[in-house]
Amino acid sequence: MNRFTGKLPSEYQDKSLLEICDDLGASPRTYYFFEGTIKTKQGGDVKINTTEDTESIVSEYSTPKRRLKEVRKKTIKGLTGNAVAPYWTEHLAKDVDDFPALEYFLENQTFEFDRELYKKVAAQVGDRGPPCVCCPAVPIANLTIRYLGLLKTNVLLRKHPEKMMDLLDVLDDNNRRFLDAFKSSPIPIINFDDNIDRNLFSPPMFTKYILPYYKRRTAELHTYGKLCTAHWDGKLASLLQFARETGLDGIECMTPKPQGDVTLEEIHSALGDLVLLDGIPAISFLPWAADNDLEGFVRELLHLFLPHLILGVSDLVPPNADVSKIRLVRRLIEKYQD
Repeated sequence: MNRFTGKLPSEYQDKSLLEICDDLGASPRTYYFFEGTIKTKQGGDVKINTTEDTESIVSEYSTPKRRLKEVRKKTIKGLTGNAVAPYWTEHLAKDVDDFPALEYFLENQTFEFDRELYKKVAAQVGDRGPPCVCCPAVPIANLTIRYLGLLKTNVLLRKHPEKMMDLLDVLDDNNRRFLDAFKSSPIPIINFDDNIDRNLFSPPMFTKYILPYYKRRTAELHTYGKLCTAHWDGKLASLLQFARETGLDGIECMTPKPQGDVTLEEIHSALGDLVLLDGIPAISFLPWAADNDLEGFVRELLHLFLPHLILGVSDLVPPNADVSKIRLVRRLIEKYQD
């Protein structure tokens, strides 16, 4: 069994991510490269002190209202050497008493597009993929993932609905400022980094807090000629019904069975003309997964979704992936094109 050792395969030890992708005949997710082109500037009387050790990243925020603290757990590096985004073990806000400080922090952020950095990154990435950036998550998702956590978000929505709505409005306006900077850029695609999962957002919650936001923002961005995608990488059986109402142009990382809870046919029926980005379950690249199963799955994906498909892994190549399976997918695509 090919167990993960925490190291890249020997042939990739001295290669960059782009060099690894080129060797595998794959394209990178370009938002990993362009994410720094829209810069966040913290204004107001906010001081941030960040420390880290081998396991955690601790950030303390000093504001005129109150001091806040968050702790993120580091994660292992995958096949490409990129660390998966750290996850929060202590969220910035613990209760409504922290809201004034959190709102002050958010209200005093501004965003600007760095054109010179964009030019450098665009030259580096070349024609491997169109420029794309991720925007802050839908406000309710930002609360569940980063600022409050899932349990606290749901509890406070019931105990303090008015204060929660005020905080959601502040997050919405913070997102607006980010999107204003994006509109002024030549970057054609934005990805809503939402990690949608029915275990986080029930259909009533989705229709109340997420669907109206998607409709409003996608309509607004389409007037600027931008394309909009979103990251839906969880269990989706009860949420597929809303896909075509969102106004999105494509959805990234939808994970079919046996890893997810929906079939390829169900995804295809739900998306219609929307583009599916990715579509191959990550577990298909594990060393013990059968090549024949992977080949059959890829052929079905190509048959069902082309031309509305950007084939990829839903959602990350596993750390102990069998590299030969990635090359197998490339060969299948080349045969299909012939």
